[in-house]
Amino acid sequence: MFKRATWLGVGFTLGVGTTVVAARKARQQLDRYKPPAVVDRVTTSITDKASSLRAHVTEALADGKQAAKDREQELRKPYARGVEETDGDLAELRPPEETRLEEPRRRRRRAGARPE
Repeated sequence: MFKRATWLGVGFTLGVGTTVVAARKARQQLDRYKPPAVVDRVTTSITDKASSLRAHVTEALADGKQAAKDREQELRKPYARGVEETDGDLAELRPPEETRLEEPRRRRRRAGARPE
């Protein structure tokens, strides 16, 4: 009889304890997925990612602008005969006559011809 009472008490205690723990976990999960909690987590996540993305894009744009400016100066140097640089920009640039290219001739399409 004593063994039965002991096991009955142990089973009852484990059953109640498990129920309490399961109820707490279920309540935590429910609170986690309620609209205000979801909105807070999503906005925090999006804000962090957006600020990180913004920093990367800003840095890439700055690098691109600098590279474009360097390349432009490199390309314009042959055309700047006797013209001095002022503040990193080259003044009036005109290519010498012998380096100017002719304008390409355009082919005219005939009426009713299919585009290529």
